Amino acid sequence: MKTIIKYSLVSLLFLSLSCTKDIEKFNENDKAPTSVPANALFANATVELMDYLSSCNVNVNTFRLWSQHWTQTTYTDESNYQLTERNINGEVFDRIYARVLRDVSESRAQVNASTNSDEVKNTQSAVLDVIEVFAYSILVDIFNDVPYTEAIGGVANLTPAYDDAQTIYLDLATKLNAAITTLNTNTDMGDFAGSDLIYAGSTSHWTMLANSLKLRMGMRMADVAGSGSQAMVEAAASGVFASNADHAYIMYQSSTPNTNPLWEDLVQSGRTDFVASRTLGDVMNNTNDPRRAMFFRNLDSTGSIIGNPHGAGGAYPDHSQPGNMLEDPTHPGILLSYAEVCFHLADAANRGWNVGGDAATHYGNGVTASILQWGGDQAAAVAYLLEPDVAWDASMADQRIGTQKWIAMFDQGIEAWCTWKMYDHPTMSNAAAAGTTPPTRYIYSVDETQTNGPNVSQANGGVADDGFNKVFWDVN
Repeated sequence: MKTIIKYSLVSLLFLSLSCTKDIEKFNENDKAPTSVPANALFANATVELMDYLSSCNVNVNTFRLWSQHWTQTTYTDESNYQLTERNINGEVFDRIYARVLRDVSESRAQVNASTNSDEVKNTQSAVLDVIEVFAYSILVDIFNDVPYTEAIGGVANLTPAYDDAQTIYLDLATKLNAAITTLNTNTDMGDFAGSDLIYAGSTSHWTMLANSLKLRMGMRMADVAGSGSQAMVEAAASGVFASNADHAYIMYQSSTPNTNPLWEDLVQSGRTDFVASRTLGDVMNNTNDPRRAMFFRNLDSTGSIIGNPHGAGGAYPDHSQPGNMLEDPTHPGILLSYAEVCFHLADAANRGWNVGGDAATHYGNGVTASILQWGGDQAAAVAYLLEPDVAWDASMADQRIGTQKWIAMFDQGIEAWCTWKMYDHPTMSNAAAAGTTPPTRYIYSVDETQTNGPNVSQANGGVADDGFNKVFWDVN
């Protein structure tokens, strides 16, 4: 992965504050949030979001298991879609609302009250909007209806109403449009530039991220009648990432507390439980995928992944395990990649939408970008694209795009799961104990049901909360 100029988390994260990933102890007095600078809150919101997306801790994020990229050999509850015992679904609300979105809200309040120039305030607000939109879009993708208009109310409102998911998405699109317009004409991030752990103050790259996120959200709604997705996608297409050098990620550091959560969960914890799911292993083996040795170690003598039947348990040494790259404490955490952008453009072009270029080219670019991102070379990508089940075939567009994007999202569990929901490819296995393919949404937590029951019961049209009712954009 080509590295964009970044600053060390250690030196930048909180500037005048001592280095830590969790600034809550500096902000215990909710009546005086200005005790933490706006730029530190911005940095912390970014890290909290990235830490959540990167984690494979089964108390926090189970989407590598729900996407059937990984499975477990000893403790298999999460591979069989158990959420409530560990309050995993409640942890999502805590991570995104109480950490990411709260910090964004408090940072924005300070930005608005500051004596900075209008340009600095506008630019900082726009960047905060991009992070906010990203966070809320993840919540919708996971749960469907969630608190939005009454969210982040603190102790003033502990029982926020749930908003309609599609309405939230459309409002988020409006916010993204405004942020893009602002970032096109305002470039001074002020002290946010020194705390920007993704793009080091480059507003042109933040504009690319905003457009790429807009593209993602527009393609999510591609099958939703009346969503305006085509216009949204076509407007975004010219401003998205153009290479692996553009995509949004954080470079973690080699020493705690600034290491990648994957290292913490795979190495520091000493856990020996995660192995390749046979679902992913079979797909990659059948097409001689050059990324196998990049994704996993302990391959067989032919270089094939030794996958475990999903959710079945087994002997850890007998299966392929997460690869060495994932066990590097400095492994980057990815918010949104160029490869993902290419697959969205391929889908849009295949639908006949005006996004520039043709579906085959965008598809090939996506496959190639992923292989290069993981350390492969152009020759490997060319050979892989000639594989019969990989080569572009417009008559099998959903299968090709869905499967290849799902593989490319190997280190982005939520996006891999969403890709399967969007395209219904590849074919998922029934988990051994659950007896089903993955659920299509998280149910609401027991805590939320108990403390905010009347509003929870109205969410998703009052339909039974069983995990297999779909998010609004999953209509085909």
